Amino acid sequence: MSSIIDESIRTLSTIVNVSTGLVHPNDKNKAVELFSILHQNGVILLKAEVECAAMAQGWNSKNADELGSLAQQIGEGKTATVSGGPWLSADIYDQIKSRVI
Repeated sequence: MSSIIDESIRTLSTIVNVSTGLVHPNDKNKAVELFSILHQNGVILLKAEVECAAMAQGWNSKNADELGSLAQQIGEGKTATVSGGPWLSADIYDQIKSRVI
């Protein structure tokens, strides 16, 4: 598993309600924004990898599957709209990267 993906999902799991997954629009916006940033920085987003990392952080299988699907779609170049925000700090990618080195 990619350490960037693992740390990204760990970070996301601290700012969203893991028990409800992406049900709340703000939680989904945070996930979309994070995956878009990762994609822009050349991180490969694979559904299975994101799903596995999410389950390791306490996401249930249904919500982890939804998160993985969202990540893969963004990784494949699907345009994702974020409402409101920005939800994450401008240097979130650098923060995540610094924790895995």
